[in-house]
Amino acid sequence: PKSLTPAFRPVYPGAGERVFGDTPEGVVVDGKPVGKGWVSLFNGKNLKGWIGEKGYWSVVDGAIVGDKKGETPHHHYLFSDKDYSDFELHIDVKMDGYNSGVCARIQPKSFDDVPGYQIDMGEGFWGCLWDEHHRQTKIFDFPKASADAIVKKGDWNHYYVRMVGSRITIFPNGVKTAEGDDPGGFPSGPLGFQLCHGANTVASFKNIYIKPLKAPTRGTAPKPAKNPVP
Repeated sequence: PKSLTPAFRPVYPGAGERVFGDTPEGVVVDGKPVGKGWVSLFNGKNLKGWIGEKGYWSVVDGAIVGDKKGETPHHHYLFSDKDYSDFELHIDVKMDGYNSGVCARIQPKSFDDVPGYQIDMGEGFWGCLWDEHHRQTKIFDFPKASADAIVKKGDWNHYYVRMVGSRITIFPNGVKTAEGDDPGGFPSGPLGFQLCHGANTVASFKNIYIKPLKAPTRGTAPKPAKNPVP
């Protein structure tokens, strides 16, 4: 991309302040976004508000942690019990292993089959956007070499994401890696986290804040599956 740094900078940056986007909504102070309208989606204690496959998701040291505990043939997801359409999102993420992601506007069919957007995490995937189990294609790409320069492997990283209509913008660690229109995606649905099939993955998420900008267009948030994929 032509620009790897956000255009917006606060005039008087304060202690604990970080800039993760290109507008004042991209500013975070001590892990919490500034401004009004932000809603916390994680209380740091339990999985209230989230639906996950038992045995794969838990809360550890104030973070949501997904751990496959080895190679598995299936995906294993956790998703919110509420739907979101247009929104802005701040989230801290960490991953060890193969692949994970922050999912948005998804329409879960099971804990293994979850169509919708995935803001990707993994070697060669950081900063990219996938349409998982729907069109099954990469919507926005970002070069691996560029991602390697901005992502702290095995440590905490930050994603700031905007989805407004078909316009999607992604900032890992304050760098714009994707921006464009994708009219072919779902217009609304839950948020979620993925543990990809294949090699072992441990993925962690904390400081999860969303600013809803538009009411969901349809209800897709499911109840827990009666027979989860093992």
